[in-house]
Amino acid sequence: MRFMKRGVPGKLQRAMVGIAATGLVATGALAAGVVTATPASAVGKSACAFNREDVQTLKTTTNVNLRNGPSTSYTSLGLLAKGTKYDPYCADMNTTWYYGKVLSGANAGTWGWVKISYLAKA
Repeated sequence: MRFMKRGVPGKLQRAMVGIAATGLVATGALAAGVVTATPASAVGKSACAFNREDVQTLKTTTNVNLRNGPSTSYTSLGLLAKGTKYDPYCADMNTTWYYGKVLSGANAGTWGWVKISYLAKA
């Protein structure tokens, strides 16, 4: 690998070669599957930004994961089947996820996060 353009000082050439080599090593590590992402830790209701005052039972509009935090990067606590009843307690800062309690189905009694777009009035 050579960077022999005119007007590029020797120190800069060496720095450019070092940066290119670092990129190749990082790319190789990713290709080899060496770098792995760790799942986000559970946050529970600590990620709540807005409490719901008009608490009403909702239902899932499709099969959806109940998660231990307000993002798909959090671990699934179980799958909620379409039509599962859910009582929201609060919403995250972006109001895209609800934290609440599952009222029906295999996960009844479990608290967790559900993406709001997968919920509708029961």
